[in-house]
Amino acid sequence: MSGSIELEPDGRTLRIRFPYRADLVDEVKRFPGRRWNPGEKYWQVPSGQVEAVVQTFLRHGFQLAPEVSGLMAGTLPAPAKPVAPAVQAGGNANGDGGAAAAAVDALTVSALNARVAAAVQQAFPASVWVIGEVYDFDKNKGRANLFFKLIEKGNGEGVIAAQVSVVLWQGMARHLLARLQEGAEPLTLRDGLEIRVKGRVELAASRGEYRMVIEDIDPAFTLGKLALQRERILAELRARGLQERNRLLPLPVPPLRVAVLTSPDSDGWNDFLKELEASGIGFQVTLYPIKVQGETLRPTMLAGLRWFATHAAEHDVLCVVRGGGSRSDLAWFDDLDLALAVAQHPLKVVCGIGHQRDQSVLDLIAHSEKTPTAVGAHLVRAVRDAEEAVHEAARRLHDASLAVLRNARGALTRLAHDLRLHLAAVLAEQRERLRAVPFQLARGLGQYCARRREVLARVQERVIAAVRRRLEREAAALAQHEIRQQALDPRQVLRRGYVIVRRAGTIVTDARRLASGEAIALSFRDGRVLGRVEEVHPEPET
Repeated sequence: MSGSIELEPDGRTLRIRFPYRADLVDEVKRFPGRRWNPGEKYWQVPSGQVEAVVQTFLRHGFQLAPEVSGLMAGTLPAPAKPVAPAVQAGGNANGDGGAAAAAVDALTVSALNARVAAAVQQAFPASVWVIGEVYDFDKNKGRANLFFKLIEKGNGEGVIAAQVSVVLWQGMARHLLARLQEGAEPLTLRDGLEIRVKGRVELAASRGEYRMVIEDIDPAFTLGKLALQRERILAELRARGLQERNRLLPLPVPPLRVAVLTSPDSDGWNDFLKELEASGIGFQVTLYPIKVQGETLRPTMLAGLRWFATHAAEHDVLCVVRGGGSRSDLAWFDDLDLALAVAQHPLKVVCGIGHQRDQSVLDLIAHSEKTPTAVGAHLVRAVRDAEEAVHEAARRLHDASLAVLRNARGALTRLAHDLRLHLAAVLAEQRERLRAVPFQLARGLGQYCARRREVLARVQERVIAAVRRRLEREAAALAQHEIRQQALDPRQVLRRGYVIVRRAGTIVTDARRLASGEAIALSFRDGRVLGRVEEVHPEPET
């Protein structure tokens, strides 16, 4: 309560009490005849201005004393006022007595609202707790005093069954909103958030509307609602066997082709990109712009998830990043359709959508890092680890190769030593064998020559025998030939009475070869006769 309005015993003066506030002092100074009581520290205003006073200070949460409410309702005598001229029934001096009487009986609008305000205050003398969903809060950007509604939805989707206007004055707004932000789980008021608030019910007399002036907000109620919503989504994922599916996907090595879902205007995107660029690694980054809070988060993020699922072969990892925010801001990510899309996404999803103390459903079903910067550092570290693994494998291969070469060099050295020893032994053995060779060669040659002599002797015998046999055969043939020769010897022919005719020393066997007058020599058994051919009479050939 900001202050109180009381009626002094004489019924002519209102007492207005409140802790010092410059804006309230300005308000009270507007009333004619106001006075400050320095002893008891309250303001005095003539009670004839009760309606204006109540109308002014009720909107600041002032409490009305019962006698003030009675004065407003007309149950207490009003302070003395100047008496108007008497009016006769049926008219006045001007002939309009009925209208004047009606005007005396009628209330002004402000008087009516003041009485209703007093009645409302009597009906709700103390502050009450109310549960409702925040509506039209997001329209207050840049305002000091916050005006919005609490609504109650009916069975239909989005149908408002009841609503009440609420106001959060500047001073109280700074206090309560700061307290929500500084809690263990920070909250930010936003449309769609279900809250439990404490406040007083009043009538805004100037507009004739009743409203609730918020005095306190219960963050535990809202956090409980958000936690319940989150647990319902997780239970659905567990029932479908999807809670661990994406989180257990391995991170490709190295994750250089990076898909990103975030707002291109956010600090989170800039922090994430700076971390990658500072590494000097050639990351290939593809951004799909989305809204990272509010009602447009869900459709834009679902569209981005579908796009990267279609192009999964072109990317290694999908990062969802958003700068730090309150628990209520991050609650936009607690959506069943978003959770199902992430859980079943073909790419490994890495989330950086708040601080470690603020975990959404996505943080629980995917790989979670504290901030967008931490997500970038995680990717850089993964690439560095892969690079170090390659270098370590190269070092191990180099060391193993050196060890193999050292072992091989040692083995070759030992083999060369053994080979030299073996060759020396072989050479010594061969030298010993060579020393024995001349003796063996001489002995062998003697044996060989003896065997050859025996062979030659046998060959000689066979040759001699063969020659002898051949000579015998040739001698026999020669004897036969000689016999035949002797038989063919012309001298033997001559002894049988034949004659050999020669012409110029050549034996003539055909009569046709001779011509008349040629000189011929006739050989007989006992001598030769020289003659000349007289005639030639060749016989016809048969």
